[in-house]
Amino acid sequence: MTRSSIKRAVLVYLPVKLDDDLSKYAKISKVPKTKIVEEAVTMRLSGEDDLFNKGFNEGLNEAMRITRANMGAQMKFPSGKSFAELVCDDISNYIREKHE
Repeated sequence: MTRSSIKRAVLVYLPVKLDDDLSKYAKISKVPKTKIVEEAVTMRLSGEDDLFNKGFNEGLNEAMRITRANMGAQMKFPSGKSFAELVCDDISNYIREKHE
């Protein structure tokens, strides 16, 4: 028996709503809650959760590309920045960083 195959009981506290949702999901998918939690922890530790953030960031980058390409957004303000630049600066604040 390898160390990675040995299971250890761990107490996890979840908000009631999250636990209710997890219970419903486990029942519908016919997967034990413990297995879902194990998979979630494994995914988080392996960095696979960054696939969501990667897609999220790609959506923001596409929104900025569309904004920059819009002719109306090229109007310049007295500061010298275009409307597109100001909007993209604001959007870029929502870019999600990779968790190390």
